[in-house]
Amino acid sequence: MTVAEHILVLVVLAFVGVSGNMFNLIFTIQQHLKSKNIQTVGLILSIISVNNIVLVIVVLMLVLSVFIVPTIWCIRPYPFFLRTVIYLMLNCSCISFWSIAWQSLFYCVKVVNFSSECLISLKRNISTIINTAVLLSCSGFSVFFSPIFTLDLPAIDTSNVSTNYSLNATLNATCPNPTFFVKIDKMAYAAASLFILCPIPLMIMLPTSLRMVVHLCAHTLALRKNQTQVQGSDSYVLVCKLTISLVGVYLTTLFIVSLFMIIRFMEGTITYLTLAFAFSFYGGMSSVILTASNRHLKEKLWMFCCRKAQEPTTKSQTCETVDG
Repeated sequence: MTVAEHILVLVVLAFVGVSGNMFNLIFTIQQHLKSKNIQTVGLILSIISVNNIVLVIVVLMLVLSVFIVPTIWCIRPYPFFLRTVIYLMLNCSCISFWSIAWQSLFYCVKVVNFSSECLISLKRNISTIINTAVLLSCSGFSVFFSPIFTLDLPAIDTSNVSTNYSLNATLNATCPNPTFFVKIDKMAYAAASLFILCPIPLMIMLPTSLRMVVHLCAHTLALRKNQTQVQGSDSYVLVCKLTISLVGVYLTTLFIVSLFMIIRFMEGTITYLTLAFAFSFYGGMSSVILTASNRHLKEKLWMFCCRKAQEPTTKSQTCETVDG
């Protein structure tokens, strides 16, 4: 691939990953300003959108930087730009993943019926609890990943670093492992970072999603003889589809990123565009799913499409679509 082709691919990935999240963010904020009240779902959607936008942009900046400066990983001291990009990648991905986990928990508690007084009280106050958890997650992870700004390399000789590099190949040089210039256990910190990025949010997403599916099956069976409540069943189906789809996108993204890291560690050949594709896929797909599951955003999207169509008859028919 030529330089122009690489840039074109990056532009396409940026558009895919950013456009949908920007649409969601703008109209969600507009809704907040009109209602003068921040709902839990709107708060989570806004946080996911903001972090997805930043995540996609910084990943594409990293890919472009590696292409322009092949020896960037071996520069000492670490460029502040590189530290910032790594920090934003970890922080924004973590906040976005955990926001999806909190949303799954929120919907699970809202949808599923409980008999215990303790769980009924939890259900009554779930909005406040989730709002607090989301905001604490944002601030907590921002502090947790701050040691990234102290990353640096020991003194190295970069004369053997090859500059014969493209986005379709790996750098033919072995750089020393970066280390923290603060008193911190590097292995423990790396393990903690991996756990909060994958296993822990997944431990929230999967049980809540499965619990909603079980509840949906039981609810559907109970309503088979009562056709007047099909609309309520449809809303349960929508919520279940939302949570399961987001979990699927999350797992697919983790698989692609893990594959990239494993091949890199094994000194195999894999393009950095794979990493860009993974996060663009995550940002784009999650924005589409969130738009499709939100009535306000769907209405705005239909209105936008109707204006673009400029066909009065089609406009009147399309905009009257009733949300399920």
